[in-house]
This record gives sequence, C-alpha cells and structure tokens, in this order.
Amino acid sequence: MLSAAQARPVLLRTHAIRASSLTVLGSELASTFRAETDTGAYAVKMQASGPRDFAVQLWRAEIADRLASLGHRVPEQVHTPDGALAALDEAGSAAPVFVSVTRWVDAVPYASAVAEPGAGARFGAHLGATAALLQRDLAGFPGPPRPLAHTWAAHTTADTIAQHTALLPAGPARDIGEAALLLHGRFIAPVAASLPRALVHQDLHDDNVLVGADGKIAAIIDFDDMLVGWRVAEPAIAAAYLARAADDPLAALRAVADGWQSELPFTTAEAETFAPIAAMRLALNTVVWASRMSGDRAGYAAARAQGSAAAFQVIAATLASPALTRPAAPRTRAHQHHRFAR
Repeated sequence: MLSAAQARPVLLRTHAIRASSLTVLGSELASTFRAETDTGAYAVKMQASGPRDFAVQLWRAEIADRLASLGHRVPEQVHTPDGALAALDEAGSAAPVFVSVTRWVDAVPYASAVAEPGAGARFGAHLGATAALLQRDLAGFPGPPRPLAHTWAAHTTADTIAQHTALLPAGPARDIGEAALLLHGRFIAPVAASLPRALVHQDLHDDNVLVGADGKIAAIIDFDDMLVGWRVAEPAIAAAYLARAADDPLAALRAVADGWQSELPFTTAEAETFAPIAAMRLALNTVVWASRMSGDRAGYAAARAQGSAAAFQVIAATLASPALTRPAAPRTRAHQHHRFAR
C-alpha cells in the first residue's frame, strides 16, 4: 500500500495532476485516494503491477470506459497526457505501479439510502434493474486477456469457504461456513453446470454502488473483481449486500431479483440458485474476514464483515423451510420467478 506522500509524485508523473491534498480511501488490495486539485477532485487507484498484471488492469479500465460511453453510471476515466486510459509508473524504486484516475462523483455508499424501514426493498428493484442493464452490455464485451480467478469468484465459492472454514476455531463463523457448504450441496451443485456464464462485475456491494442526494444510483465503481463467471452471481451478490443493510433481508432479495428480471429474466437454474448464491456470498464474506481479523487490517476486516452473519442466518433459515424442497415452476419473461418470489 502507498501512502499519500508516496502517491503524490506518482500521480504527477503519470497524469500530470498536481494534488493539493490526497485523502486515503479504504480498499482491500489497492491504494486509493481522493485527490484535490485547483480544477476539481479525482478518484485515484494505484496497484502493484508488471507486464502480465498490466494487461488485465488496462482491460478493466477499457471495459469501464466503454460502459461510461454507453451511458452507464460509471465514472469518467481521466486520460494521461499522451491519451492513455491508465499508466504504468516504473520510475519509483519499488515495483511498477498501475495508475488509473476517474472524475470524482459526489455520491456516497448506498447504505444511507436504505436506512428507513422498507427502503431496502424499494432500492432493491432499482439496483436489480441497473445491474441487469449493465450485464446486457458486459455480455458483448471481450473477456480478460488471460483466465482470472480470485477469492470472491462466485463459481468457486464453495472451495474457498471450505479452505477458510478449516482455518477457523470452533465458533459462529465456522458454523456458518459449514452450513453454507450444506446449502451449496443441496441447491447449487446439482445445477451448477447449467448456469449461464458471462462477463460480470461480480462485486456490486454497498461500497461499490454509490447514490446521489436523490437516493438513485449515481456511480458503479471498482471493476477489480470482474471476470467470466455465473451470470446470476451479478444480482445474487448485489442482493446479498443489500440484505445486510435492509430491515427485511428477504424483501431485499425479492426486490433485487424482480428488478433484474424486469430487464433480464432468469433461466430455471438461475431462479433456483439466486438466493442460495446470495447466502453463499454472505458466508464467504463471514469466513474470509474472520480469518483476517488480525494485524493492521483488522479494522477493515471487521467493517467488511459487519451484518453478513446475521443476513446469512435469515436467508439460510428460509432456504431450510420444507416448503422450499421442491423447485418452483419456471415462468417466462419478466414474470419468471424464484423461490423468494412473492
């Protein structure tokens, strides 16, 4: 991670942006900042890089730029002086640094928009529809320059949960990991091979979906988890994080699914796995951050895990209901529903 003092000369070299101040923002793997200048504010991301990593990092910037050009709520990329979307700084004494800059969007994480009773469900429909429209265009874009895999990939969640659960002592987090693996075996594994795959953002969580003063989505940020995976992971992951913030987690799930299906109907397999995949994401969040609750990142880990265990328990309890042992009859178009349909 770079400090503000280290980042300032890098930003000047790559983008000719002279920052009067750099405010450190939170991130799992990158150094992120709000840069203030005489001409406005910018969001800055810096990551360790190299020729192999740079190709993937530039691909992400290109996808975000194309989405913005199509009118999606994706922040505008700021080009380097020579017209590039991003830069690789190799002038420092350490490893090369990938640098991308976007215009600052005056918006906040959506938690403030769903604080009131019932607000989560209302926002969920908007979130689901926005994610589906994003997916329609992502589906036509080129995939990554090489195969990608990471901790948060939905299609490998069961393996990742198993690995992290084995590291945990007996207790609530371990119990959630074990319960999640049972859910995967019951609901997801039998139909996983038939789930459609697509290029997905795959991380529409509460800090990556920003809202304006009107409560509407103003920006979708952070494409670092983007890969080719299960298409249904897009609404399921979005719904999982909304369930943490909403007063009624199940209503939040239904709303996201309904909003998604108003633009992009589920297949039968997607309908059957939407809620279980959302539950799996919450379990993954719980066990991964529980295994990282030490060192100088403990505060960040605790903040990212907040609410995941409780929301998982609500969804898992509903999935365990005898009424959900048989698949719902598939429907078509926007009326095709899932197990959490009203």
